[in-house]
Amino acid sequence: MAEYNPQELRKADSSQSSDDIFDSFDFEKAISILRKSIFIVILIFLVFNLASFLYVRYTKPIFESESILKLDIRSESNLIGVQNPLENPSISGLSGEIELLRSNLFFGKVVDAVGMDVSYHYYGRYLTDERYRNNPFAVSYKIHNPSFYDKAIDLEILNDAEFELEYEWGGQQVSSLHRFGEEISTEHFNFLVQKTDNFSASNGVGRYYFTVNSRNALIDYLKANVTVEPLNINAKTIQVSLTDFNKYKAQDLVEAIDTLYLEYTKEAKNQALEQKIEFVDSQLKATEEKLETYETYFENFTIENRTTSISNDVAQAIGQLERLDTSRFRLRSELEAVNLVIRQLKENEILPLNPFNYQFFPEFIRSSLEEYKQKQLERERLLGSYNENTYVVQRLNDEMKIISSNVNELVKSYRDNLLESIQMINSRASQIERNFTALPSMGNEYNKQRRNYNLQESFYISLIQSKTELEIARAGTVTNFVILSPASLPVDPIHPKKFIIYGIGFGLSVILSILFLAVRYVVNTEISGLSELEKLVNIPVLGTIPALKKSQTTTVSQLVIDKNPKSMISEAMRTIRTNMDFMSQGKKNRVISVSSTISGEGKTFVSVNLSAIIAKSNYKVIILDLDMRKAKVHLAFGDEKSEKGLSTLLINKHGFQEAVRETKVKNLYYIPAGPIPPNPSELLMSDNFDVLIENLKKEYDFVVMDTPPIGLVTDGMLVMKKADLPLYVIRANYSKKGFIKTLKKVVQMNRFNHLSIILNGVSASKTYGYGYGYGYGYGYGYYEA
Repeated sequence: MAEYNPQELRKADSSQSSDDIFDSFDFEKAISILRKSIFIVILIFLVFNLASFLYVRYTKPIFESESILKLDIRSESNLIGVQNPLENPSISGLSGEIELLRSNLFFGKVVDAVGMDVSYHYYGRYLTDERYRNNPFAVSYKIHNPSFYDKAIDLEILNDAEFELEYEWGGQQVSSLHRFGEEISTEHFNFLVQKTDNFSASNGVGRYYFTVNSRNALIDYLKANVTVEPLNINAKTIQVSLTDFNKYKAQDLVEAIDTLYLEYTKEAKNQALEQKIEFVDSQLKATEEKLETYETYFENFTIENRTTSISNDVAQAIGQLERLDTSRFRLRSELEAVNLVIRQLKENEILPLNPFNYQFFPEFIRSSLEEYKQKQLERERLLGSYNENTYVVQRLNDEMKIISSNVNELVKSYRDNLLESIQMINSRASQIERNFTALPSMGNEYNKQRRNYNLQESFYISLIQSKTELEIARAGTVTNFVILSPASLPVDPIHPKKFIIYGIGFGLSVILSILFLAVRYVVNTEISGLSELEKLVNIPVLGTIPALKKSQTTTVSQLVIDKNPKSMISEAMRTIRTNMDFMSQGKKNRVISVSSTISGEGKTFVSVNLSAIIAKSNYKVIILDLDMRKAKVHLAFGDEKSEKGLSTLLINKHGFQEAVRETKVKNLYYIPAGPIPPNPSELLMSDNFDVLIENLKKEYDFVVMDTPPIGLVTDGMLVMKKADLPLYVIRANYSKKGFIKTLKKVVQMNRFNHLSIILNGVSASKTYGYGYGYGYGYGYGYYEA
């Protein structure tokens, strides 16, 4: 059995301190939390799935009817030869048609055509239902007071002959009894209520309300529920859809919109054609007058001047000026390049590598420039390796000065030639311009009038073609509007989506359950089991003790192994006793301390029952109740508190033989704590305590010390230092993870070389044999104590 070194423990703990203990998932802990939370998880599932069911059950379904239309979209400006090149006819045309279908003007036409001025509704048990096509009565009306538009008026059918009318006015409920077919006349309205063919015993008697809808309210209803959107811009198709609680009403309204749009576009198209023809006629008349004016001018010009060749002379002069301008531009470009080279030579700049910059220079200048450029590049390379003051660089500088001087003179001479050529071109251009001004000024006017005449003539021809097309279109006006898909009759509502709502409810219940369990997992600060304990601390676990049944659990520690020696707890204690032999290293007289962090972790329970198991192996065992502030050992054996105990022994008031008590378990004895002293720590630090331990070791094979909790007082650590085998009790699902820090601190500060842990209160479903390492299993064939 290898010992563990506190120094190695400190190294291991320091390496683990950088890791979050929550990073590794503990499956056993998760199962434990799930078992504890199973009722809450079931409740979450019930609440959310029931909520989704109730939402679907008591939400009015919304249906959507839709149709697909294909439109004939053209840019009408093409008919008169005018078109914006940036305009996309398909996009702009579709946008215009969509806005038309959404307009109040068009919705007003739909409202006037469908006749939905009165709507009828039935009061159901939970929801109201609009009676469309199956209303059992019909109302004819004349409203005197506009306040009764869009106002719900209740009507309860009492039998096949009578009904009760009820409405609110002036803060009071007004009700009256009437018969079908009898006119109801008030200062606010005139109503005539008659039964329809849908009236029957099963579809009649009950409570209804009807509303006289204003035109604006119906238009607002269509604006809120009608959707028009493009489907395919290239195919010029749009989709018209309408949502309503009644699927038949939705279908009828979409059909009405499609039909009215067909008629409206045909009417609008005819109106547009008439306006276009009228506009083309006016333009034709104005253009004819302009053409007659131009023709008169040309006739008079020919008679008066007897020539039409002035334009040829003008064209020739203009051509010469253009050629001179081209030559002048080229020479000026060359002059700019020459000036650039002169400036670069003057400032010793690197000449451009691209020969295009001086390709028009004579060959002897280009070769000199190339030589100078090569010298520049060579100088740049030398400066990368030599100082500028070195002989090689200075010699190269002298050569470059000579070449630069020669090239500069050549380039300047070439520049002078360019300037002279430009001056000659300017002189020639001035002479041509003087000759050009000498031509008859009437030539310019003649050409101007000729150009205008040609433009008007082309425009006149295009107007005649457009008029012909428009008259043909007017003769057989048909719309290219096509209903690709007529208004559909909805089968399933678009809202609520039953399976989606159910899925959302189930998904939310799963997500919230997982979140709830995850939060409980994260915030759970209790040590749940052996696997989690091993991750938190690098100290040997001597064994695990299963939890007592709830029926056996009491408020005080108790001796249980004598009642059922074959129970799981008894076997667990035997395993711990066996593992203690590996920890004792052959010592005959063994002093064992049993400690914990706080009260309630089972320290006294372990001390008493472990001592009893050892005593059953024919060892003489004595238990010392060192928790003088809160003594419990005597309660485990069912004894009363004694006035003779450790507190009196340590002040030499009694001998230990007088305080020893015998138990009903053979070879098992204990010394109670005695009266509560004012200074327990000083008593345990005294020499009398050491003498007592030595005397007890002579009389007994095992001395088991039940110490005070080390997380509350220091007495426990004082006792643990005197033990051959310090045991530390941690209780599953009770002890906090923070207690591990206390335990590590105790081990590091006091150098406990043989400290071992006993995990108490483990759930029976998690209990399995665990010794000093995995080993002996006791779960099979036994039952819980």
